[in-house]
Amino acid sequence: MLNSNTQTLITFDIDWAPDFVIDHVADFLIKKQVKSTWFITHRSPSIERLRQYPHLFELGIHPNFRTASTHGNNPQEVIRHCVDLVPNAKSIRMHSLFQSTPILDMIIKETQCTHDVSLFLSHTPSLRPVEFVRNNGKLIRIPYLWEDDFEMDYATPFWHAEQLLTIGAGLKVLDFHPIHVYLNSATFDNYTSLLRHDIKYGDLTESVAVPFIHHGIGTKTMFLEVLDYLHDIQRDTYFISELEYRGIS
Repeated sequence: MLNSNTQTLITFDIDWAPDFVIDHVADFLIKKQVKSTWFITHRSPSIERLRQYPHLFELGIHPNFRTASTHGNNPQEVIRHCVDLVPNAKSIRMHSLFQSTPILDMIIKETQCTHDVSLFLSHTPSLRPVEFVRNNGKLIRIPYLWEDDFEMDYATPFWHAEQLLTIGAGLKVLDFHPIHVYLNSATFDNYTSLLRHDIKYGDLTESVAVPFIHHGIGTKTMFLEVLDYLHDIQRDTYFISELEYRGIS
């Protein structure tokens, strides 16, 4: 287990992204040999390719508990569906951060997950793992401080790695969506325009998506800066499940 609470980690919410988008992002991580945790929403050939690199890609689950979820009609069905996608998942992030104490209890009881990453504390220094203790067990909860789609709402967004890495000590977990990395999204404009096509999201092709790539600073430039930092400066990289709760000191 990782003893430090001062590391930077990369995570991804796959959110039903097309295969060419997932492959595009994964290729950068493979080239740099940087570890990351991916929260899975569905089955696809690209996700099977991620499984071929267990030393680089940790697969967690990303259950959607919202109304009209494709994962199920109630929390029990949703959890069963997601566990079937990644039976040995140790990490979880709730889609849309939809959570409750009963849901957390159910995760402890019905999954092998030990780490939850559903606490978003934007741009906050001095973060560290915390324990969520219940009668039937516990979860290590990992707060995270940056997410691409939330960043788009800021008047002065952080699109440079140095802005986050220098805000102070503490754990720095970042959350990217593969589609926003691919499009280099800085606002929702290009993503929203892409979705206006009369094509099911999962069936999008690269030729359709390329014209909507943003040129300038955005999610992809941020991702590449963080990747360079992890490869060149931090060097040791980690999965979410390698973080441990160190107690109060």
